[in-house]
Amino acid sequence: MMNLIFYCVLPDSQYREIGAFPAEKMKVFTRTGRNISSFISLAINYIQMVRKEKPDVIHAHSTFAGVVCRLLTPLVRMTCRPKIIYCPHAFSFLMDTSEKKKKVYAKIEKILQKNTDVIICTSEYEKRAALMAGLSPDNLTVVYNGVEPPVKLPDDTNPYRQDKINILFVGRFDYQKGFDLVQRIADELDDRFLITIVGGNVHAKEQPAPHSRMDFKGWLTSAEMAPYFTYADVLLMPSRWESFGLVAVEAESYGLPVVASRCSSLPEVVSEGVTGYLFTTNQADEAVEILNARDQRDWSAMKVDCVDFYNANFTSEKMISNTYRHYR
Repeated sequence: MMNLIFYCVLPDSQYREIGAFPAEKMKVFTRTGRNISSFISLAINYIQMVRKEKPDVIHAHSTFAGVVCRLLTPLVRMTCRPKIIYCPHAFSFLMDTSEKKKKVYAKIEKILQKNTDVIICTSEYEKRAALMAGLSPDNLTVVYNGVEPPVKLPDDTNPYRQDKINILFVGRFDYQKGFDLVQRIADELDDRFLITIVGGNVHAKEQPAPHSRMDFKGWLTSAEMAPYFTYADVLLMPSRWESFGLVAVEAESYGLPVVASRCSSLPEVVSEGVTGYLFTTNQADEAVEILNARDQRDWSAMKVDCVDFYNANFTSEKMISNTYRHYR
């Protein structure tokens, strides 16, 4: 493998998340949202970095970065001739929004595809959706996301009540992640169950009402999450759309089965009857039936298959290897 030197342009809200990345190889732009000022800030910092370092490869991650970087490709190519790689991490036209907006988003993607060498989709579902939206198949490829191996813990770190069937939900309290469905499921389950909620609101200040079968933990770090993945009985993931389903894969890496909605890419990351079960999107009653029909022994019997499924498909090493071959 050739020697790789990485440079990074990222928003001020995320630069602390990348650990020991050298400060001299990083430019931080001000992002206050998906607005003009953030667009301009990214564009300026991006062009400055490109002109200084003249990279061989530019990898734009997310639709926001993808729009800015690819719009500026003609300007970039006045300085150097890099390979342009783009991973939308969920095309905007996958959102549950109006058909008019979806058509606009798809049109933008089709125009910018001409300024792109490789578009990395994170699931076969996302690739199929791109083709249906009119994108050319010529430079579309699939690389599944991967996660690091789980953190090993001593046996005395179980954070759950031992007298409950412990269900874990991880995510934002919003429509996409199906948090309203989590609340409906909690209403319909009996007191044998407890749903531990890791996450929170992104924009709204109002917090959900307390619930006897829901235990709110707020946002936790990756290290803090480890015991929750390790000792839960099952993960609940009632999303309405996903480009991949990273939380499901994280859970499986710990041997934690998943009950998820049958939407988007989730059937690719949850093997029905092997690493979990799928229910019809928006149908909370189906999720309740699945949960009521099983106890801790049933979920525990899936642990080995969950880990095997993760190791076969979703390790970070596999993701890095499959991404790297597009850099060459």
